[in-house]
Amino acid sequence: MRAIVCLSLLLSAGCDKATEPGFAEEPEVSRHTVAYLKSLCDGRSSAAVTQDITIRGFITGNDLYGEFDRTLVVEDASGGIQIAAGRSSLADDYPFGAIATVRCNGLTLCNYGGKIELGAAAGDYGAEAIPQEELPRYIRITLPEEGEKHRAAPLTFGEVGPQHIDTRVRFDNVRFADAGKTWCDTDPETGRTVATERTILDAKGNEFTVRSAATCVYAKEPVPSGTGSLYGIIDYFAGKYTLRVTNREAAF
Repeated sequence: MRAIVCLSLLLSAGCDKATEPGFAEEPEVSRHTVAYLKSLCDGRSSAAVTQDITIRGFITGNDLYGEFDRTLVVEDASGGIQIAAGRSSLADDYPFGAIATVRCNGLTLCNYGGKIELGAAAGDYGAEAIPQEELPRYIRITLPEEGEKHRAAPLTFGEVGPQHIDTRVRFDNVRFADAGKTWCDTDPETGRTVATERTILDAKGNEFTVRSAATCVYAKEPVPSGTGSLYGIIDYFAGKYTLRVTNREAAF
């Protein structure tokens, strides 16, 4: 009887373990680029991923400074993609600069305003978030090898194009036209911080828009003065490119 009880406990424990979300290794043939993954949604409002497709890239955006709330941005040499993730404090387990391997089978690509996103399903306002308990099943994090580091592409405003959407870039020798203002405005009726757009200028006076989320921790701090370099993710919606600062990188 005692042996039967022990065997039952072992079988029960095995069943419990099997039902826990876990990252399953995929064959090397399933590895594809971010650009290929996004191409599956070309000309469509959404597309369910039903193939064994795995992407691997640097995490270039997360919620460490409240910049990408419940969102990860993953980038490889071919491009970047935004992933909707249903948990707070993502940066604790998905840190900036780490390598993310993403199993995409079972997820959905969504075209929101002309930008392809990845999530659990297509929603009214972009991809719906992958539930917190499911994240380990789809995303695995490893530390980069020695010498392996993401480097932001230096760009001018005029060079920004579709291939740069959701990639981390660097604008040099720029200044804020809104010097003296805070990163984000405050709604006078509610007193709440709101997502805000500011303008940066290059040496020739050309303009580019910087959009800051209301959730960023520096929302009420003044934008940098003087001239310097600004790092961020190129965002896109309905024909308009903007820069979203990532990892609070502004060298002025």
